[in-house]
Amino acid sequence: MNNIVNNVEFPHRKRESLLDYNYYSRIFSSIKKRAAILEKAFHRTEEEIKKIPLINLSNSTQQRAWDALNQMTLFYSAGHEIDELRDFYAVVLEWWEKYSKYDTAYDLSPESENAEVAQLPLLGPGYEQANRLLCFGVLLGKADLIPRLIPILDYNNPKRDGMLERLIGFYIPDRGVPPDECTRHLPYFKTLKIFDAPQENRPALMAKYLEDWYHASRREPYHDSHDRGVNFFGYWSWESAAITFLLNIDDTIYRDAQFYPKDLVEFARSLPERSTVSSVSSVSSLTDEELRATAGQPCPKAGQWETLDIPPQTKFHEQDEVMLDLKSVYGLTVWRRIGD
Repeated sequence: MNNIVNNVEFPHRKRESLLDYNYYSRIFSSIKKRAAILEKAFHRTEEEIKKIPLINLSNSTQQRAWDALNQMTLFYSAGHEIDELRDFYAVVLEWWEKYSKYDTAYDLSPESENAEVAQLPLLGPGYEQANRLLCFGVLLGKADLIPRLIPILDYNNPKRDGMLERLIGFYIPDRGVPPDECTRHLPYFKTLKIFDAPQENRPALMAKYLEDWYHASRREPYHDSHDRGVNFFGYWSWESAAITFLLNIDDTIYRDAQFYPKDLVEFARSLPERSTVSSVSSVSSLTDEELRATAGQPCPKAGQWETLDIPPQTKFHEQDEVMLDLKSVYGLTVWRRIGD
């Protein structure tokens, strides 16, 4: 993600009509400069890094995680190729994991004085970040990486969210019944009736959702951001695209609607199914490569199971045996069945 769209190509490639080239190039340069400084800092030895105060590590990696997500969002709006975004998604997630690692260590240290906060606060502006992270994972075909996002999403959040949990349910089985409310009420609460509706009613409901989306988002941090001159990365209803894809909604009547990232839906639909949806509600319909469970859950099917971790670990689990918690570096041990 180091190549900028030049000013000649920009007007023809950009997806967000309100995005200005001078703003795009300025933000591109500032994020790249901050990233280079931080990456240089992390080229130190482990012993040198341990000498840095945890609060400094937490704050700096948090800024890099925010920057990486904003960079990917800005590049979508500016017209970068979707394959480029797909490759960059793992980098974005790695920085969020690094931030989570140091923030958790800080929270557990005497420095914090027990001042623990959510890493993606769903009751505040972290909701919009969580939505982007999850929806990009869905639409870029990164089903294998989505389980790594969940511990960050869950960390110190007092409530789960109705819409996000319905999306996560396609990838992580047995998280329980999702709530019937959203932690950020508008516009997201309106999506819940789309999940509940018969398939034939969903296109009209989604068209209406997109029609109301920007006005209903008036309390969200991105609203009118193009007029404020800072933190404008484009206006997109990421959730409408993710829901359209996961529920296989016919988007004919709204595919050209403002705020709908239709080419991300087209891209997701062009990928092999295994790379986009890794689990469904019925265990019996899953292949071994798709069957997953998390630590503390009863094993859904006897066999050899492998952790989604680095390095992976393998263990034979009997059916209904409680899946082991191996204290994954990601905070949640997720198991994938690999065979008998």
